[in-house]
Amino acid sequence: MAIRYGIAMTRAPESGVPLGRIETPRLVYAVIGVCTAAGAFLRFYQLARPGYLLGLTEYDDSVNFGNALRLVSGVIPYRDFVAVQPPGTTVLMAPVALLAKGTGVAWGLAVARILTAAADTACVALLGLLVRHRGPVAAGIACGIYAVYPDALIAAHTFMLEPWLNLFCLLGALAVFDGDRLADSTRRLAWGGAAFGFAVAVKLWAVVPLAVVGLLLLRRPRRLGLLAAGAAAGLAVPVLPFLAAAPTGLIKDVVVTQYLRADAHHQPSLPRLTDLAGLSLFPHLSSRATAVIVLAIAALAAAGYLAACWAGARRPAPLDAYALIGVVAVVAMLLWPYDYWPHYGAVAGPFIALVLALPAGLLRPAEHRRQLVPLLAVSAAAALLIASVGERQFAAESQLQASISMTVAARADQLIPPGACVVTDYSSLTISADRFFPAAADCPVMVDSYGTLLATTGGRKSGQDLRADTALWRSQFAVASYVWLEWDNEGRIAWTPALHTYFTSHFRLLGLVNGPGARDAPEGGLYVRR
Repeated sequence: MAIRYGIAMTRAPESGVPLGRIETPRLVYAVIGVCTAAGAFLRFYQLARPGYLLGLTEYDDSVNFGNALRLVSGVIPYRDFVAVQPPGTTVLMAPVALLAKGTGVAWGLAVARILTAAADTACVALLGLLVRHRGPVAAGIACGIYAVYPDALIAAHTFMLEPWLNLFCLLGALAVFDGDRLADSTRRLAWGGAAFGFAVAVKLWAVVPLAVVGLLLLRRPRRLGLLAAGAAAGLAVPVLPFLAAAPTGLIKDVVVTQYLRADAHHQPSLPRLTDLAGLSLFPHLSSRATAVIVLAIAALAAAGYLAACWAGARRPAPLDAYALIGVVAVVAMLLWPYDYWPHYGAVAGPFIALVLALPAGLLRPAEHRRQLVPLLAVSAAAALLIASVGERQFAAESQLQASISMTVAARADQLIPPGACVVTDYSSLTISADRFFPAAADCPVMVDSYGTLLATTGGRKSGQDLRADTALWRSQFAVASYVWLEWDNEGRIAWTPALHTYFTSHFRLLGLVNGPGARDAPEGGLYVRR
């Protein structure tokens, strides 16, 4: 056994390849700490921007938190209302939702946002811990890339699913991998599987990294069985109670609706790849320039692995295989959906960080002096790139402002009496104004208007398929005292001339107009029953 960089090196019996064992020097932990602090600063600085803690900045966050608010009120997702995501974060945020009954739902969502920023900050540290056996340069690159990765910061600005998915996947990877190789410990494999399983309960996309680990264990059936058993347990704990309460609803909402969406205008791949490459901070780049940069990043990662493995006279280890297969699989997954939003790209962030960081850890100048210059060059280039992206990210965050300010919420608090039955296509509105909970038992409990549209139309959103959604809104308008619409509500409500006529004859505009009306829909604002 030889000690280099404070890392004990052993040889894998089956391949003779040096594999890192974790005897990490303090320098590595110092690097991880600095990068984690930088990541925390960027994430919590976002929440300090005007309206970002208590205002309206997203659609999905209110849906995710609204599901937990309904649950603690005795209203069951999938049975009593549509919820198109698995129940993992609903279970996680149930205690916060209970707290919100005392503090108000706006402050409850603020706590959920703070916890999400903290979870994403933890991902920075977990990436460093995952590669710490490869030295301070690898740890710094992995942590630094994720700390400033634009899509990760977009997902962390409020209560989104991707930071929690990454958190549990990285916890699973940290348990499953012992340095470079897969762990022999049955306990670690089972707990790692449980973490991956819970990540699937947060969002189905976590199946991909779990499947990559399973692929690496194919030749070891017993260890694969332990991983699978842990994953099944981690998935079953949050899902089984809801599956027992509403088996048809859960499968239809989460699986069928999500994967039967149809859209004639699939977004081209280049903008998605541009976003995944972190180039969203450089909007003035031409399409040709972005394509060249994307190809250069891919070529650089491949060349880095080849060069580092050749210089160290070794084959890629299982951790390398996890990173390489994972980044290809996750990017392919993100190119497949009919639609794409920047926070989706956060799922690729850990794999991109690993692929770019791990080759640097194969350079060992203490063993081969000719590797010192390449290692210093890689370190300097990575530090410069990470610092420049971080500076640009900070400048972009300095310009942030919530889409609807707190003055709107304060005005709504005056216009809508507490406990009133308010129907909305945008739950963020009623949450920000603390008017989410009605006093009347017969008030509609819909949280996700867009998800409901998908569920009632089988994901097709066109033609005669819209009749069920139209009928649902007609029944909701019939019992509502107030209706609060976002200005672009035509994409979430199946308006028809008859429904429009009914609405305008029964409701009048009270105030809070927030945009122009859609082609066949009332303009956005707060309406009261005539």
